[in-house]
Amino acid sequence: MDRLPYTYLLIFCCLTFGCSFGRGQDTSPSCDVGVMVRRGTTKKAAAQQRLTVECPVKHCGESVNVTWCKLLETNQWEQINQTENVEITQQKYADKLTSFLTFKRISIHDDGLYRCNLLTGDVSHIINITVSAEVPSDAGKEDVSWLSYFSICISVILLVITVSVLTALSFYGWKRRVYSYDA
Repeated sequence: MDRLPYTYLLIFCCLTFGCSFGRGQDTSPSCDVGVMVRRGTTKKAAAQQRLTVECPVKHCGESVNVTWCKLLETNQWEQINQTENVEITQQKYADKLTSFLTFKRISIHDDGLYRCNLLTGDVSHIINITVSAEVPSDAGKEDVSWLSYFSICISVILLVITVSVLTALSFYGWKRRVYSYDA
C-alpha cells in the first residue's frame, strides 16, 4: 500500500512530461520547397541534335511556377520563353515536379550556362550546356551490335559439339573395354 501513491505520482509525471514535450511540435516530417539540381551538372550535345535538361523541384503540395534562365555575356540572366525550337514542359509526381527544357534542334548559340528558378526566389545550381559544332556522322562507324550475339552462338555450338564428341568417345571406349574383357 505504501507504493501506490508513488506509482500514481510516477504515472502523473510521465503523462505530464509526454503531453508537454509533444505540444507544439509537428509529428509529420518537414517539407521544404526547393530546387534539387545537382551541383556541377553538365550536358553535351552536337549541333542540330535534340537535348533535354531536367530541373527537379520538391513542391510539398504547394503550387510552384518554374522558369528557365540563361546567363548572358553581360552577366545578366535572361528568361527563356517557349519558342519554335525551345519547349518547356512539366511533369508532376506526388510531392515533386520536374521541369524540362528541351531544345528540339540545338545550335551553337545555345551553348552556355542555364538555371531554373522558382517565383519564391529559390534558384538552382548552374547547368552547363556545351554544344559542339560538328554533327556526329554514322557513316564511318560500323554497326557491330551483332558481333556479340554471333560470338555467343558460336561458343554455344562449339560447347554442344565438344560435349557430344566426348560423350560418344566415352561410350565407345566403355564398350571396347567390355568386349576386351569378354575375349
